[in-house]
Amino acid sequence: MSEPPKSLRRDAARNRRRILTVAAEVLAGRGLDTSMEDIAAVVGVGVGTLYRHFGSKAALIEAIFESGIDEQLETMTELGRAPRAWDGLCAIMRYLVDMQSRQPGIMQVIFSRIDAVPEVLRTRVEPVLTELVTRAQAEGKLRADFAATDVPIVTFALSRLAAVPSFGEGLARRYLEIFLKGLAPTADDVEVPPPLADDDFGAWFRATGDQGG
Repeated sequence: MSEPPKSLRRDAARNRRRILTVAAEVLAGRGLDTSMEDIAAVVGVGVGTLYRHFGSKAALIEAIFESGIDEQLETMTELGRAPRAWDGLCAIMRYLVDMQSRQPGIMQVIFSRIDAVPEVLRTRVEPVLTELVTRAQAEGKLRADFAATDVPIVTFALSRLAAVPSFGEGLARRYLEIFLKGLAPTADDVEVPPPLADDDFGAWFRATGDQGG
């Protein structure tokens, strides 16, 4: 059987992304126990369509998780190709804060997979960030004690600020830019505690979930 035309495949991919995005917002707003029937009604498809695509609600949640991670990694990889590593690192942090602010539903579903996220970040995202951090330090643009684990921690904190109605998004961007300007390799007048150890990242992430992250 011949494959469908590329235009149809692109349409199907866009439709799937739309379903996942809307379903994530429904689950974030109404809770992960929301029925497939209720999700389908908001998405605007029959419940049978959801089951044909995903098989079960657990599979739908897994698809939202995987799609969100894949999209983030693809964008981060592309931004990281900037000629200067420092520019790529700044672009990635701006993207992460903006994305987490604009797509709270997908982020909430991703964070609901508290068992899986640390390993995904360690194996798929951390190598991209580590390479950029190392290069930016070699360029003389980034303080020597900045670590790849600092990126998700800072962007997570600022995206929570962005959730404040009316004011949060602008303030999150303001404090991100101030933070980035403070990453230059200058002498510290006050001792700065060390970054989170790589082996402790999973424990930190689980602790954010315990606090309703």
